[in-house]
Amino acid sequence: MNTIIVNPALCTGCGACYRACFVDVIRWNKEKRKPEFPYIKDCVQCGHCEIYCLTKALKLIPDYDSFMFPREVITTNIR
Repeated sequence: MNTIIVNPALCTGCGACYRACFVDVIRWNKEKRKPEFPYIKDCVQCGHCEIYCLTKALKLIPDYDSFMFPREVITTNIR
């Protein structure tokens, strides 16, 4: 499973990561003004959440053993 790490000291609560997530893995907690990740197993590892975070408070760590990145494809296509 993928891992998304949020540094609360850097997170400004702008919601850019939430708006960037087109598969609704990230949900927005309006009371706390912070992202939540209840559906992390549905993450497609696109990295939009990390790219759109203006303060770099969010880090996506992909699961390279998942169905999205079969090990044989990764090692075969590297030259």
